[in-house]
Amino acid sequence: MFFILSKIVAFIADPLVFVTAFFILGLFVKTKYRRRRYLLISFVLLLFFSNGFIYQTAFNQWGLTPLKLKKKYDYGILLGGMISLNSTEEDIKFGESSDRLLYTVKLYQDSVINKIIITGASGSLQSEMIEAKFLKSYLVKIGISETDIICETKSQNTYQNAAYTAELLSVNHKSTPSCLLITSDFHYRRAIACFKKNNLHVDPYLKNLKQKTISIEEYIQPQSAYLYKWRILLHEIIGYYTYQAMGYI
Repeated sequence: MFFILSKIVAFIADPLVFVTAFFILGLFVKTKYRRRRYLLISFVLLLFFSNGFIYQTAFNQWGLTPLKLKKKYDYGILLGGMISLNSTEEDIKFGESSDRLLYTVKLYQDSVINKIIITGASGSLQSEMIEAKFLKSYLVKIGISETDIICETKSQNTYQNAAYTAELLSVNHKSTPSCLLITSDFHYRRAIACFKKNNLHVDPYLKNLKQKTISIEEYIQPQSAYLYKWRILLHEIIGYYTYQAMGYI
């Protein structure tokens, strides 16, 4: 039930849903006053959510500050959610969040992490794809030792990522191993809280995105890319407080 609810929330969190809803209301309401008001609201929302300065300010408030990392970790925990649902093990279609996979490979090659834990099945209602297995196969193909890769294949959301990973590590270790969490920057706040709830301390692998320079054009010129970025950020904010209400964090 919670899995289905999370997908509904993902739809509602899209700024274009609100922009389009008010625009349609503006087209079909009978009174001239309401028509103008709804169209104006739609226009203002579009300007707000397509402004780079407003988005970056909001992201700066939500994002976490990078920490000084240890020189070496027992595990790098890589959260899934980076490949397309129509991927196959032989033909993986990587999405926008696949940069976290590249960071994981680099951290392993630099001996910052000793082993890699990939956590995640499928976060979709329609797909039975096991993302962790696909990613493990890919990593083996590019030269990472299969013995250094562990798959957690049951989780379908962030809380389960944390719960099943903590369970997996508790079986294999008497003491708590050192873990570096690797996910998308906007996702760390919720992910860390989930791992903390499951009594597993993780350090976040963060890049300092708060220093991003906003150009003059982004202050005044609407950018369609920020509509998508707002969708991701709003989904994460709503997800965080939903998890809090459910007792997941």
